[in-house]
Amino acid sequence: MIYKITLFDANCPSCTSGTASFFTEDIDEFERNYFSDENVEWGKLEAQKERYFHSKAGENVTDYYSDDPELNIFQYAEYGTIEKRKTFHYKDKIFELHNGFLIPSPIYAAEATVELAQIAFKKHPYEEGKKYLVARYSLSGVCSESFFSGKFDDCTPYGNAIIKTCYPEDLPYRGEKEDFADCKLSTFAWVELYQRCFKGDHVKGYEIEEPTEEQLAWIMRDIPGDAG
Repeated sequence: MIYKITLFDANCPSCTSGTASFFTEDIDEFERNYFSDENVEWGKLEAQKERYFHSKAGENVTDYYSDDPELNIFQYAEYGTIEKRKTFHYKDKIFELHNGFLIPSPIYAAEATVELAQIAFKKHPYEEGKKYLVARYSLSGVCSESFFSGKFDDCTPYGNAIIKTCYPEDLPYRGEKEDFADCKLSTFAWVELYQRCFKGDHVKGYEIEEPTEEQLAWIMRDIPGDAG
């Protein structure tokens, strides 16, 4: 079973809008993390949470300005599978990210793992369904590079609430990157690498190769978000 959750995209600046889709095999974990008390309070997700559970109950409810069933918040594929996946590892790396206004927002990670996968989202056992290329990542020793001071700040995610963080309580506001060695950040569901999918019979799908720097920036777009 694969679940597809389509929500309003918090990465978009105020002059644009769109949706973002997430995929998970564990819907309980998704709900526990995405709609945690902290996320709901900080991100003002009360109305979104209500729409989500109406959709889960069987209504066609979207988190956008359209009632297109393709944008229904809660969807699942009983015969959905992860057909293939590949993991890539990085050490002592600066990721050149950009916020929603394309302003550079680089972050540093002492260690990083990025996993790409192809999901077959199919509701019947013998159909090809739709193929999605998705990603998830885990970063440790993570911090934001400061432009003006040459120092590093804590890496606070500003985009969609799809990221779980683990930071020590005595974290300094600004310091050397070694000061952030115990900071961890990871996604708790798959995010789409591309906002498109293949449809039809005998779909070839995607070749999974190491992501380019531009693709890494897109995969991690929920870290800087709109204005991070």
